Amino acid sequence: MKEFDNLKEIWNQQKESQVPDVSQIISKARKEKQSMGNKILIQVAVLLLTIIGISLVVTAIDFKMLTTYIGIGLMFATILIFSAIRLYQAYKLKNIDLTQSPQKALQQLEQFYAFQKFVSTKCMLAYFILLNLGLACYFIEVMQPMSVEMKTIFLIAYIAWMLIAYFILGKKQKQKEYDKIQNIINGIRKIETEYEQ
Repeated sequence: MKEFDNLKEIWNQQKESQVPDVSQIISKARKEKQSMGNKILIQVAVLLLTIIGISLVVTAIDFKMLTTYIGIGLMFATILIFSAIRLYQAYKLKNIDLTQSPQKALQQLEQFYAFQKFVSTKCMLAYFILLNLGLACYFIEVMQPMSVEMKTIFLIAYIAWMLIAYFILGKKQKQKEYDKIQNIINGIRKIETEYEQ
């Protein structure tokens, strides 16, 4: 009988060690969620500061061409709309309750992940195109007094920077956001699968 008790104790210890620490998983998921939400809010703050900067330029310089004002208007609209989308994204993330049932939390997280992919692909591409169209209109007047060589150097540098920002830096940023939300999803899935057994 003593051998049976020893086996039972060993079995119970193994079973206990396999069960994940829910509070630790949820705490880690909350930190990831908070970090991601804070980064989105910082990005929105920077975008809004950009609008203030553009406004200062518009009030300080007396532009003559209509294309300049069209470009500035397009930049304003693009930045404001993208900022609103990012704020909505932060709001959706904040409202995910990680302490509810794992199934419901997973459902909300997967919906957020799908929305995140939409923002980082389609919305980001639209933002990139519209912002650069606005800048192109703005540059018509600003670059007029430059020599051909200066215009060429400026345009090459600008295009190179935009391509690096979109295809390299933007790709890394997207992947970081995907990884963070995927870590949260994996943690909640771990809770769900372990406690269903």
